[in-house]
Amino acid sequence: VLHMLTSHDVPGVRMSAFALLGDLARQCPTVIQTALPMLLSEAILCMEPMHESVCNNAVWAVGEVCAKCVDNSGALAPYAEAILEKLIPLLMGNAVDDDGQIIGNVAGLSENAAAAVGRLAKCNAEFVTKDLERFLMGWCGGMAKISDKTERRDAFEGFILAIRAKPQCIQPTASDIGDTITSILFAVVTWHLPEDNLGPQLLSGPYSFTPFPQEYAELGQALISLLHDLKSSVGNEKWNHIEGIMPVNVRKLMREVYHL
Repeated sequence: VLHMLTSHDVPGVRMSAFALLGDLARQCPTVIQTALPMLLSEAILCMEPMHESVCNNAVWAVGEVCAKCVDNSGALAPYAEAILEKLIPLLMGNAVDDDGQIIGNVAGLSENAAAAVGRLAKCNAEFVTKDLERFLMGWCGGMAKISDKTERRDAFEGFILAIRAKPQCIQPTASDIGDTITSILFAVVTWHLPEDNLGPQLLSGPYSFTPFPQEYAELGQALISLLHDLKSSVGNEKWNHIEGIMPVNVRKLMREVYHL
């Protein structure tokens, strides 16, 4: 029945069906196990932002399925390439409609896409490394917007695995490497944003960044290690330039928390 609903002609029905698929994947994945190939195929087809709510829920549902396949990546292997190809335009904000017009940003979509890519990478980093340089900065931008802490954690854990699996992706990006490193740094900074102080004074006024969440201390240590390796890979001259353009409080955060 769920498969029929995910392929229904009415977008609102498909939207609700993918919401249910995500909930089932999260709460009782065995219920959808036998139908997973058909359900994933339908979700991939609907990961197009012409119908924004349908696309958003399909992306979220795929992310929830990926989260349950971390120890069974083989179940995702036949679909991984197609999933990633649908996610990349959503991360980069250059998805197009049927007339070839760029749709632009859709509320919540880049966050869901970033979480889904991270969870796909946690299943197998090689699922996302082939074209990593194409969407690295878009992934960072999406991760920076994720509000759900579990989804944020999964996105960053997958990101680290992907960078570790293909460290050379930092070098050949189309944009300047400094822009790439800066995107990564500002994604990391979002772990430290206070809930009650998101104004411009946060970057240059009184220091008010919060500590890294203690419940994710292992992830915090992994980010410290990654940033140190990135610093070493770009060299002192480039790093000093990157550091020089950081807002004063970001620079203080990087030195005091990440020891850079």
